[in-house]
Amino acid sequence: MKFSEIILENRVDDFTNAFARKYSPEQLKKIVDLIPQKFLMWVGKNFDSVNFDENFPLLQQALNTFVRIGSNLPQTDLNEYKNVGQLIEAIKDYEGKARRDVKKVEGGNVVYEDPRFFVVNPLNHQSSCYYGKGTKWCTAADFDYQFSQYNQDGKIIYILDKTKPTNDPYYKIALLQKFDGNRTFYDAKDESIQNISEILGKEEFEKISNSINEYLESEFADQLKIWRDKEAAKKERERIERLKIQRILHQREEEAQERRLEGEWTLDENCPEEGLKAHALLDWLVDNNDVDVWTKEERDEVIRLQNEIERLQSEYDNSEDVQTELLDEISDLEDEIEQLSENKIDVYNIIPTGSFYDTTEFEVINAGLDDRRYAVGTEDEMQSSCESSVENLIDDIGYEGFNSSFARSHIDVDAVVSYAENVYEDDVRDNPEVYLDENERQISDQQREKIEILKMRISQTEELISNLEEHLDGPNSEEIEEKIDEYQDMISEYESDIEDIENSPEGEFPDEMIEEKVQELVDDVRSDPEYFMNDYGLNWADYVDKDAFIQDVIDTDGFGHTLNSYDGNADEVTVQDELFYVMRID
Repeated sequence: MKFSEIILENRVDDFTNAFARKYSPEQLKKIVDLIPQKFLMWVGKNFDSVNFDENFPLLQQALNTFVRIGSNLPQTDLNEYKNVGQLIEAIKDYEGKARRDVKKVEGGNVVYEDPRFFVVNPLNHQSSCYYGKGTKWCTAADFDYQFSQYNQDGKIIYILDKTKPTNDPYYKIALLQKFDGNRTFYDAKDESIQNISEILGKEEFEKISNSINEYLESEFADQLKIWRDKEAAKKERERIERLKIQRILHQREEEAQERRLEGEWTLDENCPEEGLKAHALLDWLVDNNDVDVWTKEERDEVIRLQNEIERLQSEYDNSEDVQTELLDEISDLEDEIEQLSENKIDVYNIIPTGSFYDTTEFEVINAGLDDRRYAVGTEDEMQSSCESSVENLIDDIGYEGFNSSFARSHIDVDAVVSYAENVYEDDVRDNPEVYLDENERQISDQQREKIEILKMRISQTEELISNLEEHLDGPNSEEIEEKIDEYQDMISEYESDIEDIENSPEGEFPDEMIEEKVQELVDDVRSDPEYFMNDYGLNWADYVDKDAFIQDVIDTDGFGHTLNSYDGNADEVTVQDELFYVMRID
């Protein structure tokens, strides 16, 4: 036995001997099994046996906490505590103290603070990141989009519990406080909280909640007034939505201009697939008379006119006399540019906005087509998109939702036949008499043995007859003839018995006969699988060849009807010898 084991064993023995009268055998065993052995003697001296079962969990929890934080307590030696209550109070005092000081930073309004809680309203993205550090909140992420969005119709409030460790999901709580009164709480893992008053404590929650209300009334009275008025709130939502749309449009315009300046989608061998798709959509829009496209001549003419305006403006600025005719000429040229530019777009007005299945989704800006969405895809993308679309439809309505005869025509006959083959292989072998005629059985071993015996008797009897026939000329010929007749009758009887046995075989059916019967039944299933399925209660939809069904739907309906619920069209457009399919999807 190891030395350490000897020490531990001695501790248990010392404890058991010392406190055998204080605790029952069951209580002694529980203490020894569940309490660290280095604490046994202290427990024996300081833990009362009265209300043992009720107080023992408190003792366990206190000792486990002491192991974790004992070095931070004023008294770090357990033996300095005279009883369990004193230890518990010391732990409570420590845990009740603030573990972290929260630094106040610029850009955040302190809403409430006490020794435990620090409540703050971050006013900008920087302070939101500071106070939200260590959480999963999107409002504390690197980008400020979500922070800005949440502050349009409400305010974000962070509730920091200074006493909780950072691995506690409630050490930081975010409140999304809407101006219309709606509240949503999130823990540090960004999961919604339903029982906030239980987590913070009812009294503490009321204090914090009242402080938040007072703060909002003081700092955001105008916004609260608007959102409390239903009509005003409706207008405010519309205003926010307009701003959102404007912001998105402005962002897209900037991205489009950047692509335009860099010539990113110039139609040459380096044009990316996304650019080729944009050109395909542009060609399609022109063919459908939805837009007018800038021609090279028109752009050149605009540049010429702009240069002429600059020349005239320079001449006007440098002239000592006021030459109104120059101003008129400039005005005429500006009108001409405006007329040339009206409703003109180029490929860079086409904005990629995401994916439609596996195809690329586009919108067109500054062309009066803001309410429309388009999708452009290669043949492979259209194929895979259609497959996904049909598969989703199958999941939604099942094969039963399609034309019945069409769907049933895609029953996987091989799968049904394979099932039938397994069924019949087992059933015909287990119950051959149901499928085969009894006279097709083989002779059993026992019957074969009987036949051999009967044949042997016939042979023996025939030998007796032969011997008797040699004495027919003698004095006892009549008696011999009678005996021969008797033996002949016996042979006939033996032969009759053999025939009866052969006509009533009791053995197994031949394997080849069983195999032939199974094959015959399987062939019947192959010629009419649905009859078999109905007979055996099989659901036909479980045996549809899914891949073949999906492909046939696509082949029958085409890409457009399969994928495009808007108008069922998918038009082919070729750009630089590459085929694309263009759809208006909204």
